[in-house]
Amino acid sequence: MEATCAICGRTILAGERVHDYVEGQEEHSVCELCVARAGSSGWRPADEPAAERSPGPEHEGRRRLRRLWRHRPAPPAQRRPVPPVVNENGLTPFERAVARFNSSEAGRAVVGLTRTLGRPQASVGASAGTPDEVRVTVAWELSWYQWGVDVADELRPVFELGKGGEIDQLDAAAKQWNAAVGKDGRLRLAAEGARSR
Repeated sequence: MEATCAICGRTILAGERVHDYVEGQEEHSVCELCVARAGSSGWRPADEPAAERSPGPEHEGRRRLRRLWRHRPAPPAQRRPVPPVVNENGLTPFERAVARFNSSEAGRAVVGLTRTLGRPQASVGASAGTPDEVRVTVAWELSWYQWGVDVADELRPVFELGKGGEIDQLDAAAKQWNAAVGKDGRLRLAAEGARSR
């Protein structure tokens, strides 16, 4: 079973640093990106001495309130976030896909993973099945992710197509490294990356 972050739910990649936290009697694994959120939720590092971890009775009410707040259902309007509007006039489908990807949750995940795992290889290409779908592949030495971007539907979020542990699992088209991830963690097409240097 794949390890996931207890806060954001993202799969922990091979080689990625994981932090163990305790909430009450429960232990949780948290990714590097969610450490601050774990601390602000009242979770304590698992390696902290138990005496420092266990809150007194005066903290129990606040902890219970935080737990209720964290597990409350989101209002209907917030369940499916709408991606930010990107000015796509005059852009090619691949450029539109890159702009949408960078402003998505997937793009923010790549920014964080780049800080942890270093700069990956990347490719942007047509996705099988529909002419309006673009496939984004981001690969590190021991793991890779693929996402789909529907360039015909601005409201459809970027969605995960697949993930794996070995670059050899990718098809030849996905390994056409025609894009790059900059030091800032943002995806760029190769020609665009060359212009921005």
